[in-house]
Amino acid sequence: MNKYLYTICLLFLFSGCTPFQVDNISMWSKNLKLTNKNVTTTFNPCTTFSYYVKEDNKKYGKLFIEYIDLNSNCMWNGFARSFFEELFKSTQKVKSMKIVEQYDYDNFEFTTYLIDNSSYVNLIYNFTTSKSIFILDYSGKLSNEYIKSYNKDYISKYIDKKRYSKDYEKSLVTMGNFYNYFSRDSNRFLGD
Repeated sequence: MNKYLYTICLLFLFSGCTPFQVDNISMWSKNLKLTNKNVTTTFNPCTTFSYYVKEDNKKYGKLFIEYIDLNSNCMWNGFARSFFEELFKSTQKVKSMKIVEQYDYDNFEFTTYLIDNSSYVNLIYNFTTSKSIFILDYSGKLSNEYIKSYNKDYISKYIDKKRYSKDYEKSLVTMGNFYNYFSRDSNRFLGD
């Protein structure tokens, strides 16, 4: 038992301290080139590989990106985007977070929020069976470009309005250890 606890403690220590290189984020048919990044690995028994990036991108401005790859025997215990919204709202002490615009294309959800009736922020959510990528797009420029790749006539009503700027760096994976965002599907691989 002590050996098991020791191993878990070491994993937690090294998962937050291990440097590695993430140069771009692949999302479905699109790539995001990272230019000025701060990468932090995260750990949960239900993830195979996960991290978050605080990026000050030359082209798109400030971004927060969380990449989550769930183990094949694990699942979300609810709607992933809702978990992200609630964690953002509670840790940023946001009183109101109203969706003012939302578009769904392929495996993408693009959402613009009005925060506390005073500023705007965009969320890009890209998902596959086991992977989820959340991008908090402070300037709205990346969201604007992606939406235009699906709808060339799109014009953002909110990109030139006051933008939300408070730094965010909470991880669903890390907080999942406390809030049970994921769980193992114990019956998934049992035979008939």
